Amino acid sequence: MVWKVGDFMGIKDRYELSAVNILLKMNQLKRAETLGVDELEALQRERFIKVLRHVIRKSEFYRNYYQEHGVDIEKIDQISLKDLPIIDKKIMMDNFDQFVCDKNLKRDELERFVSDPSMIDKKYKGLYEVIHTSGSSGRIGIFVYGPNDWSMLKAIAITRVSKDKFRLFKRTKLAFIGALDGHYAGISLTKDAPRLLFDFLPVDINRPIKESVELLNDFMPDSLSGYASGVYFLALEQLSGRLKIKPKRILCSADPMTESMSEIINKAFGVKPHDFYAASESIGMATQCDVHRGLHLFNDWHIFEVIKKNGEPAGPGESGNLVLTNLYNYTQPLIRYRMDDEIVLGEGVCSCGWSFPLASKVAGREEEFLYFEKPNGSKESLNPVLFIEFIVEGLEKLQVVQTEKNYLRLNVIIRGDKDAAVSRIKNRMDKILNMKNLADFVGYEINTVEDIPNDPKTGKFKLIIPLKD
Repeated sequence: MVWKVGDFMGIKDRYELSAVNILLKMNQLKRAETLGVDELEALQRERFIKVLRHVIRKSEFYRNYYQEHGVDIEKIDQISLKDLPIIDKKIMMDNFDQFVCDKNLKRDELERFVSDPSMIDKKYKGLYEVIHTSGSSGRIGIFVYGPNDWSMLKAIAITRVSKDKFRLFKRTKLAFIGALDGHYAGISLTKDAPRLLFDFLPVDINRPIKESVELLNDFMPDSLSGYASGVYFLALEQLSGRLKIKPKRILCSADPMTESMSEIINKAFGVKPHDFYAASESIGMATQCDVHRGLHLFNDWHIFEVIKKNGEPAGPGESGNLVLTNLYNYTQPLIRYRMDDEIVLGEGVCSCGWSFPLASKVAGREEEFLYFEKPNGSKESLNPVLFIEFIVEGLEKLQVVQTEKNYLRLNVIIRGDKDAAVSRIKNRMDKILNMKNLADFVGYEINTVEDIPNDPKTGKFKLIIPLKD
């Protein structure tokens, strides 16, 4: 890297990243919580037109793509959302340099940045927050947030998810359990919580649980957040008596939280966990309120469409793909972006007072754990998040197939230098196996392919295919 932290940061950038800006946005968000359904729709429309003007002016991709699809970009005020074509991750990544609205951003440079272990916990060029994921599609995606975009996300997380308040002489002790060794959505947002409000403890979900228990018992968090599977494993440790913490609020995201997991967490800590819907495309999309009737979709800063397989809009109770329009990210705007997640819209109005619409179910990362047999006969597992968040420079798409009890085949699509990318994949895989003490008895091969087809039975892509007994 030739740049230094702060090289690209001006006075405006420093203000946009400041606690003052975040506090002002928090106040703006609280006002929106009092709006009715019609007022939220009017606000949403105003913000949609504003971001649409921005992308037509700043994004070469959007400007050309809309013209190719017959959109009259000279009459922006008359354009409705459904006049615009749907895009997806492949379209975005294939056109990345023309897609983004900030020409400081180049795909090749960003891939090198997120693949460099020395850059973990750092902003790109000291200014941009970069998130990477493959999601459940296996296709690598990079999502960049500028200073003002990132501050809005932090304001949403504090105001509507963690619901922490400023206390003059006492900061909230926040612990997060998840993957820590990359630019992942959960850790990136949580670790950047304002130090004015929080003391923070990161807990690595891939380390031995005994180490996590010791860290948490010493820290004694007021708030516990992270991957649902990680919080669930901690709940089992609490029930066993080894973990002895008393969090007042628990937030779960990243992987699915089942009803039985929620019950175990509630039993262990005496606190009912809140499900929090976050993705790399927007880390602050929805959360449960204290009524726990469903997930409130934050439609003041997003537009959520649910589209069935036949292309028709899904009604309440019907499942469909989420098509997202992000109304606050002006660096890498997503307009009618089809996600891998499936969602079911709820019905009626929640008694909590929020007018935000409800989702009764979000089915996103429902990948399976991989289990291996240790020499002593006991079992060890790999969390699917390790492969959901698996990224190295040159890797275009990934699928992990367990061909034998202790053997994996990694099907990979490579972009660019094949030998260099395969070497990076091997280094990453070796690190994962060593971290979990699996390297001595779990083997793998890397299989480069031109295409990775969907499952012929379901028509869906399977990121992880475990060995079936």
